[in-house]
Amino acid sequence: MNIAIFSDCYLPIKNGVVTSVLQLKEGLEKKGHNVLIITIEVPNYDETDQNIYRLPSIYSGLGEQRLGIINQGAVNRFLKKKKIELVHTHTEFALGYCGKTVAKKLNIPHIHTTHTLWEEYRHYIFNGKLLSRKMVRRIISMFLKNVSMIIAPSIKAKKYNEELFPEIPVEIVNNGIDVTKFKAKEVTDEDINTLKKKYEIEPTDKLLIFVGRIGKEKRVGELLDSVIPIIEKDKKIKIIFVGDGPALKDLKTRVKEFDLIKNVIFTGFVSWDTVHILYSMSNVFVTLSLSEVHPMTLIEASMCGLPLVVRKDDSCLDLVEHDVNGYLNETDAEFTKNLDRLIHDDYLLKKFSYASFEISKRFTAENHVNQIENIYKKVLEEFNKK
Repeated sequence: MNIAIFSDCYLPIKNGVVTSVLQLKEGLEKKGHNVLIITIEVPNYDETDQNIYRLPSIYSGLGEQRLGIINQGAVNRFLKKKKIELVHTHTEFALGYCGKTVAKKLNIPHIHTTHTLWEEYRHYIFNGKLLSRKMVRRIISMFLKNVSMIIAPSIKAKKYNEELFPEIPVEIVNNGIDVTKFKAKEVTDEDINTLKKKYEIEPTDKLLIFVGRIGKEKRVGELLDSVIPIIEKDKKIKIIFVGDGPALKDLKTRVKEFDLIKNVIFTGFVSWDTVHILYSMSNVFVTLSLSEVHPMTLIEASMCGLPLVVRKDDSCLDLVEHDVNGYLNETDAEFTKNLDRLIHDDYLLKKFSYASFEISKRFTAENHVNQIENIYKKVLEEFNKK
């Protein structure tokens, strides 16, 4: 098959969408398919892959995210020459519409993967004052119109998309992680001791870890509030926030106000290799986020054998089995109660750790690619019949 994948972020940017697109490209190519990535230029990054078509871009004002400047005619001609059979979009913005237009122009099927529930992020645009949930849904609905199939990473995304467009088929394909890359380097005691020394973590300390964007939508403030009672009761408990984001400054200020600088650690942005070590030296992964679709961080944490303590949400029902590899909590108060019990119970920590690692084996990049490939074949067959 000749496949064109559209994404408004790609290497050297690193996030969940980039990981998913990169793994899909590499996996499909190993199976003999021809995959072209249509994405944006990144300043000071020279592209060497002939199958990556980059469009000019401008800064969006939101972190690393950039906006593509679309030359629709050039993209249409390029992909027609490449005899593209199918378009797969991974964004609802400019590059997504570019892919949508290509599919219509070349009369080929258009598949879309929902990675983000944008109504949970509308506060970044004019503080959320101009965009209501209803307006965001209307915008997304316009984009999804006439899509051949929607790929949903979780039951949460499936329900959301079926509500918007009940006439469009939706298939669940869970996210996956390439274990050989994520665990390319074995974590040694020296690696762990070096980082523990850097962040002033004692051998007898127990470490909670959050990995992700430090933003309002991740409920990082609520997470801090929920672990403070545990830390105040036992100063051997520490939490490390791994990542960067707009809420980081306020979070640091609150930590100073509570005089918990030694117990609450902020790393800022770190490389994937370092994240692997941070997972490996931690005891429990924690999050109160309710804005996820299917969090890659939970897969990464479970691959490192971490128990998972989270708020109950459709995005993670297949990743967290209550009282098996962690806890699905109905409220923030219940989260605090269960986390407090778990972090002080070495038997449960060990039991949940083993279960978490076993569950993670379902979420490999290979499984993800195989399911996507089968969907491509199914959609192409049905589209050609029509």
